[in-house]
Amino acid sequence: MARRISFKQQLLFRTSMDVDAPIGNPEDPPGDGDTNIQQLPEDCLGLILDLLDPVTVATLEKTSRHMYSLIQTHQYWRRALKKLVLKHPYLGHKIDTETEEEDLGKEGCKGVYKNLAKELNLFWKKNEKFKPLTMRNDQYFCEKDERQKIVSMKVTGNYFITVLGPRTRSDLAVYSLRVFDRNTKKKINEISNLIDKPEYLAFSPKYNIMVAKSHETCPSMPDTLNIWTLEFQSDPFLRAYHLKSSGLGARCTALVLKEDIFFGSLKKDCVVMCPTRYNNKSVVRFLALTRASFCPDSFPAGAWKTDSAGDRFVKTNNGLIYEGHKVAVEEVGRVHIPHLVQLGVADFTDKWAILFSEAPKELPDRNIHLIVLDMANMSIRHILKAYEPRIAVYGASLHPQEPDVAVAVGKDGYLKVFDLDTGRELTNQRVPKPMARTNTTIIDFFGTTRFMLGSITDIHVFDLQFPLYPNPEAKLDRIERRREHIRTVSIYGEVWDMVEERNIQLAPPPGVHILDPLMQLQQNLAALNQVNQAIEANIVRPELPEEADRVEQLMVEFRAVQQRIHDLNQEMEARISVAIEAVAADLSHIFVLTNTGDIMTFDFCESSPIDESIGED
Repeated sequence: MARRISFKQQLLFRTSMDVDAPIGNPEDPPGDGDTNIQQLPEDCLGLILDLLDPVTVATLEKTSRHMYSLIQTHQYWRRALKKLVLKHPYLGHKIDTETEEEDLGKEGCKGVYKNLAKELNLFWKKNEKFKPLTMRNDQYFCEKDERQKIVSMKVTGNYFITVLGPRTRSDLAVYSLRVFDRNTKKKINEISNLIDKPEYLAFSPKYNIMVAKSHETCPSMPDTLNIWTLEFQSDPFLRAYHLKSSGLGARCTALVLKEDIFFGSLKKDCVVMCPTRYNNKSVVRFLALTRASFCPDSFPAGAWKTDSAGDRFVKTNNGLIYEGHKVAVEEVGRVHIPHLVQLGVADFTDKWAILFSEAPKELPDRNIHLIVLDMANMSIRHILKAYEPRIAVYGASLHPQEPDVAVAVGKDGYLKVFDLDTGRELTNQRVPKPMARTNTTIIDFFGTTRFMLGSITDIHVFDLQFPLYPNPEAKLDRIERRREHIRTVSIYGEVWDMVEERNIQLAPPPGVHILDPLMQLQQNLAALNQVNQAIEANIVRPELPEEADRVEQLMVEFRAVQQRIHDLNQEMEARISVAIEAVAADLSHIFVLTNTGDIMTFDFCESSPIDESIGED
């Protein structure tokens, strides 16, 4: 695919304009004849301000009195408050956007915005005065039947989505999706009786689209993307899209959806990043989703047929399209990658896309790499060594603002930050209590990247702070970023109440012998320990040269048994313990899903003084 041309080049090409002035370098300091931002018309400046984030505008205000008055005339801060409430409706009770500017005091809307950010940050920061309100299964989105448990969740400003599956091994293995409105605190949609667990759930509130992967059991058939409406309607199912173009038996490894994103000069409503892998290689496809009406008039090329229920459909290479207001799928980009990509780890913006490779166990060199894709020309920009051999990567995400970075946490217990433009590792930091089960989420907290890492029972919160306008020296300095471990919240106090539920879920179905897989693991572990002791007793210093080979063989067996014991211990711990399954967050809450199906909510808006809470107990 060809490289995108710039906006200026497009303008010159389409209008045939002749420009005598030499092409300027944006990095050069401003000259006498250059246009100043203050010389722009007010309406033009207003359009620019609407695209800037509050941190940049606050800095811009300080440059001159004229710029300050222009920003006030444009009512930027009132607009910023309305955008904040629109994106985060749960903050509506703290902000009154209808009050006139004169009634808000000396600082006006900017003061309201600033005070809200300060108040929330005070409760988020680690301190001895306040603790967040902690709730378990007391929220409206915890609704489920007695034979179901929550196995996955997704959170945005307006919606909370849960995936429900069987509570115990003896329950029917069917799944359902429930969508809750965070404004009304009511269920607005439910999709039930799903045979396959909806994996890698992604959705678009603006365009009323929800996408999930359905795993194909046949090894030669590719996976399928199921697409539904997010909000309730009589027929929520929109389309089943088979990933045939990804290769024979392609397996989807992640789904990431972005709204209103540009591909070249075309703006797409929704774009889904869909990495798939097969035959020791991978392909990343970018699919544009658009709500469209299908009928014989709008789609005359297809041969329309009628099914047994009387519904009309047309058959395509990627599945059936039924008549009505459905969804059109268009491939807008594709990149081939000579590696197996990891499960569930991918992200992209209109500028970059990132994935992690997986270390094939058959190969001796098991390095894991961070793969950076350049979205401008749909090609691989960097392949960076991310971790030492035999170390697994568990999470990554992109920063929503400049600079462009990828944040990742590995099993080795290091939080690492990579610069996507230059392709280098900026910094790494040891994180507390590194565990094998880690979950990550990342949010933009009033201009600061807030990164959350969940271990078995704790969630560690980090701030990754960037200089707004770094000087050239700072770009080369490894200390250009300040990492701050600001808080840890824990579900440890609630774990003991969930242990009994975990035992019930793992109990064998009725009629099955009590020797369930957990008991089998314990027996295997006991047998391996005996073998281990026997081998250890036979490993003595060889007295004859011919005994050296026998001792070396015993040492190989000894190491293999030790590794197997370690693996079984890890498996047993994961089976019997209560652990964090997923972490989600917004400006006011941290939501934690455990493997028992419980949802813990940490509400920072309702933080209470620690002294008062102790007195109440």
